[in-house]
Amino acid sequence: MEKFEIIDIPEYKYESLEQLGTKRKFWYTDDSDNVKKLFKIGRLNTGENWVEVVVSKICEMLDIPHAKYEFAKWNNINGTTSTSFVPPNSRLVHGNELLAKIYKLKHEDNKYPVDVYKVRKYQLKLIIEILSKAKKIKLPIGYLNEDMYSSHDVFMSYIMLDCLISNPDRHHENWGLIMYENNVYLAPTYDHASGLGCRESDAKKEERLKTKDSGFTVSSFVKKAKTPFHQHDKNVTTIDAFKMCANTNKNIADYWLSKLENLDICEVREVFNKVPKDYISDTSIEFAIKILEENKKRLIKIKEELSK
Repeated sequence: MEKFEIIDIPEYKYESLEQLGTKRKFWYTDDSDNVKKLFKIGRLNTGENWVEVVVSKICEMLDIPHAKYEFAKWNNINGTTSTSFVPPNSRLVHGNELLAKIYKLKHEDNKYPVDVYKVRKYQLKLIIEILSKAKKIKLPIGYLNEDMYSSHDVFMSYIMLDCLISNPDRHHENWGLIMYENNVYLAPTYDHASGLGCRESDAKKEERLKTKDSGFTVSSFVKKAKTPFHQHDKNVTTIDAFKMCANTNKNIADYWLSKLENLDICEVREVFNKVPKDYISDTSIEFAIKILEENKKRLIKIKEELSK
């Protein structure tokens, strides 16, 4: 099977350092199309490079608006490249900036924290309320879907995706809004480099795949996946986060779950098989596929519950 292309970025293309996050990355202008793109280097001994590309393809299959990632190499270093989804003369407003403004309006003496993790005020309930009621927030730029009526309808798909891939990293800088031409748009989903167990070692993945210990199986692994969202001073699990969204609009939840129900895991396996071998191991493929199978089953059960 033909592998995904690895784009070679000239060494001189280093232009400006991206300040957010903990991974090495920089912006550059691609000579082939004169478009601004981000090169990002995944951490050593993780699958952060391949998971971005694979999840991008899963988003395509589910019709979820997303940042598009491709494999790339710069200065003989493996990474990914992605086209900026923020148009020229526009601005990305991260979730924490939005929430800080909301808290300032509601609690003038109670500021919203700037920390990325362990933020008790980072509550999904509030985000759902904002996106559901703020009719001025449009669907992502260029995203056409007549079944979606609000930014919350689309955001629900991001939360479903997090559960599907066991992504624990939907912190308040990993979603946002785009201010463009006097309009406000929901940003596409981006930065999925913590999903599909990509940071587990191959040895531990192998052990989880083979174990008879029910507390150490892949099924147990996905059930423990938590989000940065807080409720009652506890982190909300990925499945409970989706349930919270689903309960606010069961019709939209059913829409996205129907999309998921039609997702063919065999087709997803074909995506994995196109990943260059120096990016991913066979064990990582099997572990990721098992995560998807387990989470798909858990999410489809919610669909069955909604229909009762």
